[in-house]
Amino acid sequence: MPYSNRSPVSEMVPVLDTRSDHTDLISSANQRGAIINAIKQLVPAGSPQPQDDLVLSKLTLLTDQLIQAYQAAGQLQADPFEDVWNRRVYCHKDIVEARLKDATVVVTGGRGCVGSHLIQALEGFKVKKIVVVDVADQGSTPHSAAAPSKQQKVHYTADVRDFDQLDQIFAAEKPDVIFHLAAIRLPYVAEQQVREAITTNIFGTRNVIRLCEKYAVKQCIFSSTGKASRYITGEVYAATKKVCEWLFTQATQHGSTTYGMVRFTHMLDNSSVCEQYNRKVEKGGIVNIHAPDKYICAQNVHEAVSLLLNSLAIAQPQQLEFLVCRNLGWPVETLEIALHKILQSGKRLPIYFQGSPAGYEEGFFRGQVDWDDPTEANMLVNAIEKASSRVDSSGDFIVSPAMPFCPQTFETRLAAVERLLENPETPEANLKTSLAECVLAVARSMYAKAPVELILKVLNWGTDPNYLGLDGMTLDAHRYTIRLMIESLADRRSQSVA
Repeated sequence: MPYSNRSPVSEMVPVLDTRSDHTDLISSANQRGAIINAIKQLVPAGSPQPQDDLVLSKLTLLTDQLIQAYQAAGQLQADPFEDVWNRRVYCHKDIVEARLKDATVVVTGGRGCVGSHLIQALEGFKVKKIVVVDVADQGSTPHSAAAPSKQQKVHYTADVRDFDQLDQIFAAEKPDVIFHLAAIRLPYVAEQQVREAITTNIFGTRNVIRLCEKYAVKQCIFSSTGKASRYITGEVYAATKKVCEWLFTQATQHGSTTYGMVRFTHMLDNSSVCEQYNRKVEKGGIVNIHAPDKYICAQNVHEAVSLLLNSLAIAQPQQLEFLVCRNLGWPVETLEIALHKILQSGKRLPIYFQGSPAGYEEGFFRGQVDWDDPTEANMLVNAIEKASSRVDSSGDFIVSPAMPFCPQTFETRLAAVERLLENPETPEANLKTSLAECVLAVARSMYAKAPVELILKVLNWGTDPNYLGLDGMTLDAHRYTIRLMIESLADRRSQSVA
């Protein structure tokens, strides 16, 4: 229903009266912007969750008006992810079948969302055995009981951080193929448990790689994240995944196993964003949203499983490439997701913008995307990676080679992180800093080898004043990325002079 000027927030909020023809004088975008600003003024970002009844009443009215504004723009009529749920991609099934026939396949993290769906898919191929390894204990075989089994599918409770545990499993099962999915996957958890995130994601992955080489595993496929496409990052989860990609790059150059990678984006089937909103709406309380300008690309678990299987098919010896889904559709605003869930519930609930917590603070850098070819923009492949990428024969996937970097720099910086981990008293803030320094140093060596004209384009796209302020970002917010690109040019110049 429309609101009159009797609203207790009428002095703060533009009044929407759907009975009037005058509403077309103001664009729906301006209406939304004004309401959003009113919410921000009422509860500034970083404030504690509001408890005052009057404030909650005002927020509820503002949320009602915001829903009306979205509806006036033709939104909220359907699930924002309706297209994503129904997407399917091609599978190179014949090649996958050939590589899995009579194979013993290990899936680390096999009790997770993607892992469990992957196992279901593997059961449709002529594999010899499926070995599920997960830290979660749900009727699994204890690692100490590792012994050859004639079962089609066996389960082990094991932590990838424990080399000896994994070694016993590899020795018992003699795997041919590994899908390495085990990880601390939630960015906010990685920020709260820095040590565990680093030891699990990085050094757990290193354990898997070492055992692949020790036991002559034929193929190993790793699940990375689109966040690894960032030129640099200080966020723990994204940084650990970048380091993992570099571990696989080195393994490809020096090992005998054939490695492949995929990058996932936001997984709808275990979406932390949707789960949070669902809990809040079901509870009937206030719904907290990070910010109104946050967008996510999403994919469904069937796409994720297809990515993993296709990576197995496409991977070649001594050549590390990663796959991403080519068509991710338009990014979806997290605010729209929350409003749709509130509307569907039939409840009148308030929202507020809490601000971006640790793990979600880094904003979008426009130079991430190749604006010479915007129709092929993909948030999981940065502009420099895109220059050497290709579309696979099915047309559904982008295939991109891993970029070269200085191995000595990587080994030195990673060793520094490991030394800090050896001391259990090392503050987690120091671990995070050392990890960020590792990423920065290796990235600098990487982009020093990129074409000069491409680096200049990235800088121009990322600092374009016509776009920079549209999402509230400033040059200062991207200062580390900008400095990285400038220093990579300087490094190249100094090398040429020398």
